[in-house]
Amino acid sequence: MDRYHANDAATVELLAEMYRNTTTESESLAAAVPEIRDRGLMTEMTARLERYAEFTDRTAKLLKRRAVKPREPSALQKAVTRGGILVSTAADPSSGRIADMLAAGTRRGMDRLGDKLAESEARGCSPEAAALCRDILAFEERSLRGE
Repeated sequence: MDRYHANDAATVELLAEMYRNTTTESESLAAAVPEIRDRGLMTEMTARLERYAEFTDRTAKLLKRRAVKPREPSALQKAVTRGGILVSTAADPSSGRIADMLAAGTRRGMDRLGDKLAESEARGCSPEAAALCRDILAFEERSLRGE
């Protein structure tokens, strides 16, 4: 079990950002999947969605260990995500466009999460939270490379 560290606030902030990242990616994928016509891309995105669900669950458990309730995206945030994807795919519903759009979102999330990881490690966050964050970032990097 993860020990509490001198600066547990850094750990909680990192976990909150990880949770935000994984739920946002899940929302984006869930919104895009119905628009995908290419079976191979559909399979890949569905597998990514399942992996994000695993990361979300693991992150939520670490938050709950610290008596912190994971913050779910608001209905407005979900609507904005879904609306943006619907508008983008209405203009160009090709598999390439959908993949590019999702990749751009993943890159933005990775940049934000990577910055939070560096900040949190400098502040003494828990090694367990940092390791899970690195796992998420590595998964996202592999996803962008098509692995």
